[in-house]
Amino acid sequence: MEIEYGKANGPELQEIFSMAGVNRSEATRIQADDNKEKMIASYKDSLEHGAYFLVARSQESLAGWVLIDRSLDWFTHKEIGWINDVYVKQEYRQNGIAKSLIEQSLVEFKHLGYDDVRLNVFSFNEKAIHLYEKLGFKDVSKLMRIEL
Repeated sequence: MEIEYGKANGPELQEIFSMAGVNRSEATRIQADDNKEKMIASYKDSLEHGAYFLVARSQESLAGWVLIDRSLDWFTHKEIGWINDVYVKQEYRQNGIAKSLIEQSLVEFKHLGYDDVRLNVFSFNEKAIHLYEKLGFKDVSKLMRIEL
């Protein structure tokens, strides 16, 4: 299977938005009626501030995407690259596409002038954590919570 990488076009953006609820529930394990609306609002906000989707596509269809975004380091206030969303469609998983998307996104961030790229991942997502660590990502903080 040959995969090509590039910025999302109009129909691909429509498909990404159509899958927003599925993506959010898989990434967070939050089952909510407004998953799709919340994710779309997040996408729109990022896109309005210069973010864009880097996609993996086969000849048949869109295989997956990563949202190339930016943020601020909370302590230094330095602008950093931010991987806001990584998703590979079910039928394309286990083919190295997520790894390639992350690698391609790091090339994009370097080209954009970033020397620090971060992401957030839920602690239950051990496969993603393993992939990110394999690619060189390291823990920088730990977010903890307690339910009362």
